[in-house]
Amino acid sequence: MLTQFFGHYSEISYKDVLTPFSSEYNLMLLFSFLLAVVIFVIGSINNPKQNEKTLKIIIFIIVVLEVSRQIWAFSMGNYLWSEMLPLHLCGIQIFLMPLMLKTRSPLLKNFVYLTAFPGALAALLFNETVFYKYPVFHFQSIQTFVIHTLIMIVPIFMMVFEEFRPKLNYILPSTALLALIAVFNGVVNIITGGNYLFIATAPADTPIAWIADVTGWPGYIPVMIVLVIIIWLIMVLPFIILEKHNAPLRTSPYRFRKQRR
Repeated sequence: MLTQFFGHYSEISYKDVLTPFSSEYNLMLLFSFLLAVVIFVIGSINNPKQNEKTLKIIIFIIVVLEVSRQIWAFSMGNYLWSEMLPLHLCGIQIFLMPLMLKTRSPLLKNFVYLTAFPGALAALLFNETVFYKYPVFHFQSIQTFVIHTLIMIVPIFMMVFEEFRPKLNYILPSTALLALIAVFNGVVNIITGGNYLFIATAPADTPIAWIADVTGWPGYIPVMIVLVIIIWLIMVLPFIILEKHNAPLRTSPYRFRKQRR
């Protein structure tokens, strides 16, 4: 039982593996949605100080989940440097989010919002880590759904309960920071033969692969860059509109109740 739960797809041929939007996969998505609902219900009950602690706990759990994945990978005795390093958009959050908490840097807050939310959402919908490799009841499947759900929750939690608002003027420095990370990952890809940030090859069954089918490699990379910037603008646009109309988003119900008193 434990061998099956903690085994690696290269050593064990699993039956009933997760496939895109199968009934089992949809069940995991439902679990992710319910987990998010529970966290936001807790946030709506908490006061601001408690929500500060809640955010720290969520980020701590994210780091623990990634560390546990690394321990799992090492324990198999066949650590795949080309796959297991935390260098994808979601993986780098284990470094960015604690640093964001420590420094309270507006740039890091914006960068976390711009990368964590779409990155985790894409990972939940198009999960190359588990597709055709693992069943629902496997350490990697459970870990990847929980961690990506929590990663996606963090920036939304900051907006709802900490009055964080993305700013347009951070898109350019965020693009520069992402470019630096991509260059570093490109070097790592050359050394390890990996595909971090999916800049070496397009992952199957994803929108990136659909673009690559038309443009080929490396043609899909500049298209991805343009799409990322467009997505980021769309993510920031509602806040620009709200700011112009002086219509701040309603935040914590706790603060709302306090104001009424």
